[in-house]
Amino acid sequence: MTVQILFANVSAQLVSFYKPLLMFAPFVPWAWLISSKLDKDARFYHLNHQMWNGIHLAAGVAALAAMLFIPPTFWLSWPLGMIILAAPLYAYWQIRNREVPETERFKLSGEGLAARLEARKLARSARGAMLRFIDPKGNERNVPPKDDPLYPIHILAEDLIAPAVAARATQIELTVGAGGGRVAQTIDGIRYKREPLQPESAAHLIAYLKEIAALNVDDRRRRQTAEFRMLAPDGEVQITLITAGTSSGQVMKLDFDRSKRLLKPFDGLGLLRSQLAALRALEPSHERHGVLLLGAPPGHGLSTSSYSFMSRHDPYTSNIKTLEREIQALIDGVDQAQWDPNNPDVDYATNLQSILRRDPDVVLLATLADNETARIAAAPGLQGPLIYIPQRAKAISEQIRQWVKYVGDLKMAARTLRAVTNQRLVRTLCPNCRHPYQPTPEQLQRMNLPAKKVSQLYRANGKVQVKNKIESCPVCGGTGYLGQTGAFEVMMIDDEARRLLVAGDLKGALAYARRNKMIYLQEAALSKVVNGESSIEEVIRVTAPAQSGAETARRPKPDPAPTT
Repeated sequence: MTVQILFANVSAQLVSFYKPLLMFAPFVPWAWLISSKLDKDARFYHLNHQMWNGIHLAAGVAALAAMLFIPPTFWLSWPLGMIILAAPLYAYWQIRNREVPETERFKLSGEGLAARLEARKLARSARGAMLRFIDPKGNERNVPPKDDPLYPIHILAEDLIAPAVAARATQIELTVGAGGGRVAQTIDGIRYKREPLQPESAAHLIAYLKEIAALNVDDRRRRQTAEFRMLAPDGEVQITLITAGTSSGQVMKLDFDRSKRLLKPFDGLGLLRSQLAALRALEPSHERHGVLLLGAPPGHGLSTSSYSFMSRHDPYTSNIKTLEREIQALIDGVDQAQWDPNNPDVDYATNLQSILRRDPDVVLLATLADNETARIAAAPGLQGPLIYIPQRAKAISEQIRQWVKYVGDLKMAARTLRAVTNQRLVRTLCPNCRHPYQPTPEQLQRMNLPAKKVSQLYRANGKVQVKNKIESCPVCGGTGYLGQTGAFEVMMIDDEARRLLVAGDLKGALAYARRNKMIYLQEAALSKVVNGESSIEEVIRVTAPAQSGAETARRPKPDPAPTT
C-alpha cells in the first residue's frame, strides 16, 4: 500500500510539464559546479576530494528522492530537495575558508575571485605550458587545463625548472620559511641565488611536484626521495626530488640527471697519469685487498669518485657489493644494498658483517657509521676484500686520523690501509671564450712553475664578440666555465709507510710518501692550469684555506644566476 502511494505521488509530480523541468534543471549547474570547479579546488588544497565527492553524490541522490517521493505536494518537496542539494555546497564553502589563506577564500563580493581570474588571464596570455612530467610508474601527467587552479602552479614549476636546465644547473634548492621561498641553483659547483617565491606559491609548488613523484604530500617533516622525468622541447631530463622538514622550514631539492653525473669512467675523474698508474696496481685479484680511503669536502664529487673507483672493477668477473644509505645510481652487475635506518633489528655494522661473510672481492661502504662498523671493515686486513670508504674530510692526514679514531686500534687501522686519496673539484674553462695571457715571471715563481716551459695561461672570460658587439658566451652562459674536473692527492701505503703509521708517525709517513713523488693536491690543480683546463683564480678559490669571518665578509659574492 505504501509503495502504491509513493508511485502515485511520483506520477502526480511528473504529469505536469513544468514540474519535471523545475525538478531536473538544477542538477545541470550543480553537476557542472561539482565536477569542473569544486573537485579541482579540493584536490588543489588537499581537502580530501574523494570524501567531498561522495558527500555531494549522496546529497544529489537524497535531493532527487525528496522531490519525487515526499508527499503531500510538489511545492513542499521541491524546496526541501533544493536545500538538501545546496547544504553540502555551503558546508564545503565554510570548511574550505577555514583551511585556506585569507586571500584565497571564497567571498560573496567576488573580489578575490576577480583577482584570481585576472591573474589567470595574464598567465594564459603570457604563454602556454611547455614542460610535461612522467611519474615514477612511467605515466605521463597531463598538463592541467588553463581553467584549473593547478595550471598556474604548473607554470610556476616551469619558471623554476626550465631556466635552470637551460643554464646547465645540476640542482635547485627551494626553502620555504617565514621569510618566503628562497631559491638557489648550482651551476658547475657554484651556488647562485634566484628571485624568491611567495611562501604560499612555494608551498603549493612543492606539493604539486611531490604529488607527481608519488610522495606523501601531507608529510612535511620526514625526508622523502623519488625520481620522475621531465619532457622538454630539448629532450628528457631525469629529476631526483628530495624533500625534508628543517628548523627553518620545508626544503625541496631537485637534482637533474644525477645518475648520469655520478657514473663517470675512472680515467675521466681528473686523476693524473702517475696517479692512475699507482691506483691501477690495486686492480689485479692478488692485490685487491685492504682499505682505500676516499676523501673530499662536501660538494667536491665524493659520491661520483666512490662509484667510479668501484666501477673500474669488472662486475661480471668480480663479486662487487655495496652498503649504502641511499642508492644514488644503479650499476649493472653490482649487488647494491640499501641500509634501512628504520629497521631496529639490523644495524649498519651487522649489515656490513653479513656482506663480508659472502666473500666479496670489492665492497663500497658508503659511510663510517660508527666504531663497530670501522672495526668490522678493518678486521679482514690485507687478506679480505678491497673496501672503499668515502670520508668527508679536507686532507689525507685528517682522513687517517679519523679512520684510526673510528677503528680504535692504531695497529689494526694502519695495517689494513692500501691507499688514501683526497680531492677537489675545479671548474674547467669554457673553450669557446677562455682568454689567453702571458704570465709574469713573478706569477710563475709564486706557483713554482718553470718560466721556460710555461709561456701562456688562460683565464675565464664569459664574453664573445659578435659583429662588433660584446655578448655573453652562448656555450657557458656567461660564467666563463663549462663543467668540472677533479684534482687529486693520492698517497699509496706500502710496507714502509704502514710501518711508520703503526709507530704513530703520521708526519713521517706523509714525508715518506712525498719522497716517493706523491703529488700534492695544489700541484695537481696547478697542472690543470698549465694545460689550459682551468685558471689560477679557480685553483686559488678551491685550494685556499678557509678564511676568517672578516675575510669572508669581504669576499665577493657570486654574480646572479646566468641565463642562456
